[in-house]
Amino acid sequence: MLADPDTWSDQQPAPSDWRCRWRLFRNRLLADKKFQRWAAKTPLVRRIASKKAVELHHLTAGFVYTQTLTAVVQSNLLAVLQGRVESTKSVAAMCGLTPPAAHTLLRAAQALKLTEEVSKGFWMVGELGASVLGNPAVADMVKHHAVLYRDLADPLAILKHRDKTGLRDYWSYVPGGSHPGDGHREYSQLMSSSLALISDHILDSYPLNDYQHLVDVAGGTGHFARMVAKRYPDIAASVLDLPEVVSEAKNHISNSDIRFVATDMFHSPLPQDVELFSLIRVLHDHDDEPVVSLLTRLHGALKPGGHLLIAEPMAGTQGAEPIGDTYFSFYLWAMGSGRPRTAEELKGMCLAAGFNGIREFKTPIPALTRLLVAEKAPENPTKRA
Repeated sequence: MLADPDTWSDQQPAPSDWRCRWRLFRNRLLADKKFQRWAAKTPLVRRIASKKAVELHHLTAGFVYTQTLTAVVQSNLLAVLQGRVESTKSVAAMCGLTPPAAHTLLRAAQALKLTEEVSKGFWMVGELGASVLGNPAVADMVKHHAVLYRDLADPLAILKHRDKTGLRDYWSYVPGGSHPGDGHREYSQLMSSSLALISDHILDSYPLNDYQHLVDVAGGTGHFARMVAKRYPDIAASVLDLPEVVSEAKNHISNSDIRFVATDMFHSPLPQDVELFSLIRVLHDHDDEPVVSLLTRLHGALKPGGHLLIAEPMAGTQGAEPIGDTYFSFYLWAMGSGRPRTAEELKGMCLAAGFNGIREFKTPIPALTRLLVAEKAPENPTKRA
């Protein structure tokens, strides 16, 4: 279930609303071919027109850019160039391409700052390419996106038929998916590698010095819990997740002090009198009704004065609207479950579940994750320091 349509406003803007009238006038002007020709020839205005033309081209060519990155990852190009300078012929040989094909890929990647030509015909890793090498999760996401892109080949079809997508079958916890046998392994790898991007940001933004125990809900193979234990050795950390995920974690993680508990967070009994629960990139994967139900269950399982930490990318994040409102909107729609929510929507859901004292803590890169901390009212009204 998504947001209740009854809560969507059907009130038209007032005829006197100057902002609406201005935007209608602006749109008529920008769509007028005579104005477009005039703007392209007029000093000062020409620079703005050129910028808008480039932005429009980016919209039409965006898929080509993502597929260029995919080709870079699939050919292992960045690893070939890592820490050295190579010729086009050398790159071609190591990537299994002809020199003209390698040149095409290298030039395309250079425009995206993935590679850089240091002298004619000689190449090294570019600025964004170095970031990709430093974040293995990027390559994992690129490989995973092959599933999403197959669905998006006909975007109108998935908007009309949300229950018939490949992405729905990829995630083991999505209701109605076919759940391939090895899906949870890929899921665990993807979640673990991608969490490396944000775990430090969360812990830098909300220190856990005053806690003795953390329960990470839907914590996968325990990456976030291990980061907590590494930074705070005195904290006892537990991870709750589906049985197949917990089994995978126990098989591949040794010498860990993390306690893994196989459970269904929506229906199975939860540990009681918990001091701190965490939901790291969990809520946006689920529809509104199960989210409120889960929040209510977690509120009941917390001890008075306990806290719930919520971290995920959110809709309406200033400067990163295409991430929350475009990418995640379509991704979660294709997945068949969940939606991106604003911080205010999440706060409202927490209030409905019984929490109070809900605060947002600033994170270094809000585009990647924002952070809310909700409190269960203490028996003693004295506030926690």
